[in-house]
Amino acid sequence: MENTANTVQIDNLSHTIIPAQSVLSASDSDEWLMATHGKTFHFAARFLSPTLRRHIAILYAFFRTVDDLVDAPPAGRQRDDIRKEVENWRFWFTENHTFPAPQEPLGTRLASVLTEHCVPTTIFLDFLDGMSSDLKSQEIHDFQEMYRYCYRVAGTVGLAITHMLGVRSPQALEAAEKLGIGMQLTNILRDVGGDLAAGRIYLPLEDLARFDCSPTYLFQLYRDQRGPDDRFRALMRYQVARAHRYYVSGMSGIWLLPAECRLPILLAGRLYRRILAEIERKDYDVIRSRASTSTTEKMREAAIAFTLDRLWRRGEIFTATEAGVPLED
Repeated sequence: MENTANTVQIDNLSHTIIPAQSVLSASDSDEWLMATHGKTFHFAARFLSPTLRRHIAILYAFFRTVDDLVDAPPAGRQRDDIRKEVENWRFWFTENHTFPAPQEPLGTRLASVLTEHCVPTTIFLDFLDGMSSDLKSQEIHDFQEMYRYCYRVAGTVGLAITHMLGVRSPQALEAAEKLGIGMQLTNILRDVGGDLAAGRIYLPLEDLARFDCSPTYLFQLYRDQRGPDDRFRALMRYQVARAHRYYVSGMSGIWLLPAECRLPILLAGRLYRRILAEIERKDYDVIRSRASTSTTEKMREAAIAFTLDRLWRRGEIFTATEAGVPLED
């Protein structure tokens, strides 16, 4: 996000006001953020009810604001300063929103939504753990560590949204976490080139060694800009297959959601999974470009998701009718 922010100090907390959005209402500001930085999710969220969509936009604004603060800090913000703001967010959550948040009026809007939907605080503390880990120079040694990172920065988002949809079943929550993992694995895979440019590697060292792709080798591939070779393709093929498995597990839980909420989640999952197909279509060249879905592909996936949702609802109606269960109006 462009750095147009002014910062003031209130009770030792850093409060940021963004002039570029100051002419917008609070709901428009949250919607703008989601439309600008989360195009896939914003497209899918169009199929939510207006109220739930507004609440999801507020939730997204929090996750995006903190993630951008850590990954793309505004000019002049030092790492210790950013770390302090992340910790201030942690304190705000643990103290049950009893004082102004590190960024207002975002905190006030978020507190209202979390109270209404009873989203557990632990979810946000886990997310902030992930943000804190991003502030440190560290290597991911194996998939267990990669999974933990993906859970913190994305699985938590899936869990928070599921709670906001009013779902609490263990099966649905587990599926939501897995879908979040699949989406974050997708983000990591399509951003390999950008991460290398920033001096970062999120792929596990254990996997790199398995395919004879050391960090030094990956950085050299990026510097040479010659695209993937057989070793890199084999590494990426392995990673893409793993991500597909998490989509299978995660998307199986969509049918446990309320009927009116299934379509946008199904669409978001299908759109993100489509990015994996684009990576495969590009012959795994994520070093020189970033895979994305076109508007045409989004519309195609929307049509497929709509058809699947209709068929599932008809199946439910048929099953209920056969069982003699009265249908709701």
